[in-house]
Amino acid sequence: MSHDQLHFGIFCLTNVPDWTTEREAVHKNLEQIRLADELGFEEAWVAEHNARQYGIISSSQVLLAACAGTTKNIRLGSGVTRLPMNHPLKLAEDFSLLDVISDGRLNFGIGKAYDLLEFQAYDIDPDERDERYQETFDIIMEGWRNGRISYQGKHFRVPGRGEQATEIQLMPMPLQKPHPPVFVMVSQTEASLRNAAREGFAFVLGQMPTWEDMARLVNIYREEARDAGRSYDEIDELVARSSQLKAIHVSDDRATAAREYEQGLMWYLSILSNRAKVGLGLNELSFQDYLDKGAIILGSSDDVAQQLEDYKKATGIGGLVGWFDAGSQPQEQVLRSMTKFAQEVRPQLTGAAS
Repeated sequence: MSHDQLHFGIFCLTNVPDWTTEREAVHKNLEQIRLADELGFEEAWVAEHNARQYGIISSSQVLLAACAGTTKNIRLGSGVTRLPMNHPLKLAEDFSLLDVISDGRLNFGIGKAYDLLEFQAYDIDPDERDERYQETFDIIMEGWRNGRISYQGKHFRVPGRGEQATEIQLMPMPLQKPHPPVFVMVSQTEASLRNAAREGFAFVLGQMPTWEDMARLVNIYREEARDAGRSYDEIDELVARSSQLKAIHVSDDRATAAREYEQGLMWYLSILSNRAKVGLGLNELSFQDYLDKGAIILGSSDDVAQQLEDYKKATGIGGLVGWFDAGSQPQEQVLRSMTKFAQEVRPQLTGAAS
C-alpha cells in the first residue's frame, strides 16, 4: 500500500442499550463484518470489555474466529486485547490459532485496560497493570518468535511449577512471520503512543476531541520514533498503516444523517467514563458540539468525502476505522451507511486504496 493511500476499517463495540438484546448486538457485529469484507473494507476491529452494557465481548478472539469463517480478505483485529487480564500462554495460543484459521489475517491490537470494574471482576490488582502488561507481551512475543517459551516473571511463569518441562512449545504457530502485526491502541495517554513509536509498532488512536489533537499526536509519534533511531521511510510506513477511530455515518443529506445517528451515539457518550475511553474528554457536550469539533463525520456521500479529504490533509494519518454502529444504531441503517461509504464515498477520495 502506498503511503498516500487511505485504508478503512470498521469498529465493533457491541453496545447493548435498552432497545436491543445481547443476541441481537452480537449477530449485528457478525453481519457487519461479513458485509465489510464484501464491500472491500481493509480491517475490522472488535473491542473487548465485560460487565458493562457498553461492551459485552470479553474475548475478541472468539468473535473474530467466527468472522474468519465467513470472510475472505478483510483483516481481523482485536481492538484491544487486554493483556493484563489474560494468561499470556493462552493468548499466544488463541491468537496463533486465529491467525491460522483466517489464513494470516490477524491484526494483534493490544492495550493495558483501564476500567477498574473489569480489574475487580477478574480479581486483578490495577496497580499491577503495567507489570502484567509487559510480562504478558514479552511471553507472547517469545512464543511467536521462537516457538518455545521459558519465562519466569513476577506475575507469570511459563512453564509453571512442576517437573514435566523446562520450556513449553507453542502450537500452533501463527502463519504471519515473524509474527502477526502488532498495533497499540491509544485512547488516553501519550505514554502508550511514545512506547509504540520506540518499539516500531503501528497504532490506532481514539476519537480525539479535534483534528488538531490528532495531528499533534501523529507528530509526537514521528518525533519519538525518530529519536529511537528509526528511518524516515520506516516511520512513514508505520504511520501509513496506522488509523484513528472515528464516529461516521453516511445518509442522504447532513440533516438526515445527524437525526439518524444522534440517539445511539449520545446514549453511549452520556456515560462520563465512556467519553474518556474513546478519547473525547470528560466534559459533557451536545451532539452539535461534537459535530463542530470534527469528532463525528457525517452527511451525504459528497459531504463525507470532502470531510475525509480535509481530515487526511489535517492529520496525515493513513487510515480511518469507522464507528458506524455507535450506541447500537438500527442495523438496516448501519448496513446502508457502510454500503454508501464503500460505493459512493471511497471512489471520490484521492489516494484511496482500491
